[in-house]
Formats: sequence, C-alpha cells, structure tokens
Amino acid sequence: MTSPAPRGAHFLFLLASSRRDGNAETLARHAAAALPGGTRQTWRRLDEHPLPPFADLRHASAEAWQPAIDGHARTLLEATLAATDLVFVAPVYWYSLPASAKLYLDHWTAWLRAPGWDFKARMAGKSLWAVTALSDSDLRYAAPLEGALKLTAAYLDMRWAGLLAGEGNRPGDVTRDTRALTAAKTFFRSADPGSRADG
Repeated sequence: MTSPAPRGAHFLFLLASSRRDGNAETLARHAAAALPGGTRQTWRRLDEHPLPPFADLRHASAEAWQPAIDGHARTLLEATLAATDLVFVAPVYWYSLPASAKLYLDHWTAWLRAPGWDFKARMAGKSLWAVTALSDSDLRYAAPLEGALKLTAAYLDMRWAGLLAGEGNRPGDVTRDTRALTAAKTFFRSADPGSRADG
C-alpha cells in the first residue's frame, strides 16, 4: 500500500532525448509509476517546445535586455514555476546534457531577469531530480550531467533530490538493467513534503 501523495506535489518531467521512448524515458516512467496515488504529473517533451537560440544580453543596455517570454518559452516557464519537483529525463550525450535540456537551462538566465516573474524566489525550495541512461556500465560517466544539475540546484536554493541512472544503448536496453529497475521503484521515495515550494 502506497502512502498518499504529499499535499500539492506536482512533478514536471522534462523529456530531453532526441529519441521518443528512449531508455531514459522508459526508466523515468518506471519510477513515476511508483509515485503515490494522486501525485500530479506533467510530462513535457522539450523538442516539442523548441526554444530559440539563447542570446546573452545581460550586459547590454537596460532597453536591450528585456527578454520576451512568449510562445514555447512561456509554456515551459509557466510549467516550471507550477511544479514542486522538476525531473530532467535526459540521456547522457557526450558526457553531459542533451542540447534541448542545455538550451532550456540557458533560457533560465533570461527568466531570472524577466520582470514580473520572480523566477529565482519561486524556484527556491523546489526539488530537482534527474533520470538518465548511458551506454556504459560505469555510471561515473554520468557525473558531468549530475554535477551540472547539482550546481544549478544549489545556485537557485533548490533541493538536489538525486540521480537515477541505467545502462542502455539501443531502444529497450534499460529494461534488462535489473539494478536500475529495482532502484526506480523507490527513487522518488525521498520526496520530502516539508521541503516543498507551492510553485
């Protein structure tokens, strides 16, 4: 019998693979299936919400640095702020995050300065998770991806909640990684309702 979901828990799963139904997504869906009943889940495929190239205008004039938050950017920003828990579902690409996930994070730089959103204050206290897959049994190759997200969480006063990693190259490979599938069953158990933000 599972415990009830923490009041107000809302998990946003950010699918960053360039392949549908890849190993990271498969592993994430196994983990999500073990969330308590009633936990709100939103799944967003980043390549279905393409963001424009990020232009760093932080040191331009005040008039130039007025980031417009519309279209897909607004959709993702609103989803990000509405969630209590953000889960990057991202395979290891060249020892780091896939391009869509990195671009999404780059846009956080603009959102931090966008008037009226209070992005940094509203991100504080949220939990940040990651689910990944890599084509190697040595999970240390996921360390750069994990490190980037841990530092991101620390900068925004978020809670780094952990990394779930599985081995998989071809589609479906991760279903043979019994260690990862077993870990997926309890991965989100450390979700702490006392550390949650309301979004």
